[in-house]
Amino acid sequence: LRKLDTAYQVDKGQKMKLVVEVANPDAEVKWMKNGQEIQVSGRFIFENIGNKRVLTINHCSLADDAAYQCVLGEEKSITELFVREPPVLIIQPLEDQMVMVGERVEFELENIADLTVKAQEQAIFKCEVSDEKVQGKWFKNGVEVMPSDRLQLTHIGRIHKLVIDNVRPQDQGDYTFVPDGFAFNLSAKLNFLEVKIDYVPRQDPPKIHLDCLGCVPDATIIVVAGNKLRLDVPISGDPVPTVVWTKADKVITEMDGRVHVENHPEHCVFIMEGAERSDQGVYTVLVQNPAGEDRANITVRVVDVPDPPEFPKILSVGEDCCTVQWDPPAFDGGQPVLGYVLERKKKKSYRWMRLNFDLWKETTYEAKRMIEGVVYEMRVYAVNCIGMSRHSPASKPFVPIAPTSEPTNLTVEDVSDTTITLRWRAPEKVGAAGLDGYLVEYCKEGSDEWLPAQQGLTDCNLLLIRDLPTGEKLHFRVKAVNMAGASGAAVLSQPVTIREIIQRPRICLPRNLRQKMVKVVGETVNLMIPFQ
Repeated sequence: LRKLDTAYQVDKGQKMKLVVEVANPDAEVKWMKNGQEIQVSGRFIFENIGNKRVLTINHCSLADDAAYQCVLGEEKSITELFVREPPVLIIQPLEDQMVMVGERVEFELENIADLTVKAQEQAIFKCEVSDEKVQGKWFKNGVEVMPSDRLQLTHIGRIHKLVIDNVRPQDQGDYTFVPDGFAFNLSAKLNFLEVKIDYVPRQDPPKIHLDCLGCVPDATIIVVAGNKLRLDVPISGDPVPTVVWTKADKVITEMDGRVHVENHPEHCVFIMEGAERSDQGVYTVLVQNPAGEDRANITVRVVDVPDPPEFPKILSVGEDCCTVQWDPPAFDGGQPVLGYVLERKKKKSYRWMRLNFDLWKETTYEAKRMIEGVVYEMRVYAVNCIGMSRHSPASKPFVPIAPTSEPTNLTVEDVSDTTITLRWRAPEKVGAAGLDGYLVEYCKEGSDEWLPAQQGLTDCNLLLIRDLPTGEKLHFRVKAVNMAGASGAAVLSQPVTIREIIQRPRICLPRNLRQKMVKVVGETVNLMIPFQ
């Protein structure tokens, strides 16, 4: 309902609160810093106050100067936090000086007086600050001054110097020293005293100075999706060259929205606001003047969190567990996937529970400690060095169940030359999933290839198996089957010969053995049992 402001500013060491309002008072949000999720600590505190979601940063340091996001589902609110230090004190201003033409002059900081020099002379600006640890930058006409063969920047103790050797007309302008992190600055103007000499104007071919950015030709620059990229590219040439930026032969103008450029006499600026995947590619900068042209290619690669994995598949279930498998994300965000995070919930619940707190490296996972007979769903996140993806679609609902125990009391009822009749009893343990039927199989003695005795399952505990090979010795087994799969097998202790039974076996118990026999310890017992 209420998003973050575009930017916030806080003094170093102070507390900062970032506040959003959401429509659902039960909604959970995530806070991100430079694309990575923030974990609760002594300095980072999360609060849910009604519809408000608050991130408090205690004792802000320069490391907290970053881009922050509040993420709610697919929605993001983005801001930037600027952390500033207390202002630097300028303890000694510049003083006026009078020198003879051609002599060297040094200025110490005051309400800086202008400096006038002639061609090929030396100009020196000097600034003294209160703390020798304070860094700073020199600017000319608002553009940062970079060291070169003629421009020297020094910092010794509390003294910052800018020395310009062999002064040229293009050195004329306003020079400013700005201490890092502070709004205070002092400026002085350098005036160039021209000596009227008839000469032919010199033309210098244009040049792009990527080396000043620490880059090389055809360099690759990496930016995190959602962040801002700004490239200040120094250029030179006399007369001042024209600058054209292109991507895939499309010219980028100064008013091109998120991706645009700015042109200045001595540098050009490439700006990308809120980088997106579509922004990556090769950008070409071309500078031209009557003396020639120069061009350079800069490859921009936008890295992001991975795409979410596809919906996970449930490979198998047990009494209190399941095995889940998924495919890696189609796009890894431009950085390798470091691992995965899994969550599960009950079908009728809205609360997802995280299953692993260390990243899981594989794409198969066994989830445990579930309740048999309850319907569950699973989902997966992919993680790279930028952060965590959105969650995958939920798996198909599934129920943890266990196979039944094996059937009991498997016996042979009858045998003929081509058939056999088997009988058995139900398993002792069936479980919450019930019983779908029985699978009856046989194999030849000496073989391990089991064949189904009939198509599909049988619901009965008695089965007549037909068309068996006469005289063959066969092993038989029976399994109980439910949603969780097949149980262990009930197996006959020895193979059965498929042959007509002429007469069923019968024990002919003598009459004397039908009575109780009493023997004294130590006597021999010899029982003769006749049978047919």
